[in-house]
Amino acid sequence: PKYTKTNQGTTVDLKPLVYKGQRVKKGDILTEGYATQNGELALGRNLMVAFMPWQGYNYEDAIVISERIVREDVFTSVHVDEYSLEVRDTKRGVEEFTSDIPNVSEDATKNLDENGLIRIGAIVKPGDILIGKITPKGESDPSPEEKLLRAIFGDKAGDVKDASLKASPSLSGVVIDKKLFSRVNKEKKGKLSSKPLLEQIDEAFDKEVAAIRIKLEEKLYELVSGKTSQGVKDYFGSEVIAKGLKFT
Repeated sequence: PKYTKTNQGTTVDLKPLVYKGQRVKKGDILTEGYATQNGELALGRNLMVAFMPWQGYNYEDAIVISERIVREDVFTSVHVDEYSLEVRDTKRGVEEFTSDIPNVSEDATKNLDENGLIRIGAIVKPGDILIGKITPKGESDPSPEEKLLRAIFGDKAGDVKDASLKASPSLSGVVIDKKLFSRVNKEKKGKLSSKPLLEQIDEAFDKEVAAIRIKLEEKLYELVSGKTSQGVKDYFGSEVIAKGLKFT
């Protein structure tokens, strides 16, 4: 598996150590996991650190290990985080996922698709929009700034507000997947319109079953033609063809 997460949010990454067609024997290492290396348990790094107390006053203090540890990401692990957002039908109107967000520059929405979801492979920095969402505003007297926005962008800019999901100040990474789930609300008319399609599917299915049955009968006739029956019974044990009859 790739890009799956553990209960602690760390990345599960299994790498095969064998190739297709390779012969293996009992005890051979097939894969290398996220907690093993060369077939041995590998849970981290062991560091040697010198710590000198000063008259017992610094027993709770943090200690300096090495700048190289931070610079080379020795203890840095890759985590997989999931973020979700919902749209609802509120009293003020229907919320919407979109990349057309009022008061937001094109540069801030350049990585969003038509549904407002950030594209796979995009590099995320603190403050970036992950999911673009707008929600209706309540009835209120518009401010001078809102009046200007309505004059420039139309009524939509003043009727909705930005409710997008943004990256937190400490978040940075790369988008590896995205999914959009929607609930299909069929009206009565929609349900009725789907009936002819179901009838067509049932009719096509019946035709295919009939064609298979004909082929089966032809094949059976080729196998038993001219031979004498040894007695044929159905599933319940009732005799269908008596013993001694000739198949013609």
